[in-house]
Amino acid sequence: MKWTEMMHYMHNGQVAIFIILLIYAALMDIKTRTIPDHIPLLIFMMGWVGMEPISSILGVVFVPLPYFIMALLKENSMGGGDIKLMGACGFYLGLQAGFVASILGLVFALIIHINYSMISGKKINTSIPLAPYLGAGCIVAHLMVR
Repeated sequence: MKWTEMMHYMHNGQVAIFIILLIYAALMDIKTRTIPDHIPLLIFMMGWVGMEPISSILGVVFVPLPYFIMALLKENSMGGGDIKLMGACGFYLGLQAGFVASILGLVFALIIHINYSMISGKKINTSIPLAPYLGAGCIVAHLMVR
């Protein structure tokens, strides 16, 4: 096996683990409304493999920043797990793909919940688990941008 083939398989394995961790985070968020700390930690650790240092550092700082600011401005608006998840994904994906992931995830959440409200005739008054949408945004951004 050539070195380039081995690197290709390693990259595919890394992407598969990233997707599995995001699915697990989504399922846990739906079930318990929490994201276990080990999920962002594992994503962050995977980000060290093949990272672009500047983009990763900027991603870990700036991608979760809007979520953190929202949590400070409005109590119970944003969970700490969502902030940590997007910080880890910002590190793994880098700044550009991290912002794309964040925007896509929030757009997915808005579209689905606005349509749910219109179809069911019910207004959503409770918090919604964001990890499924943010995870979907991360997967799409990884495929599109990275």
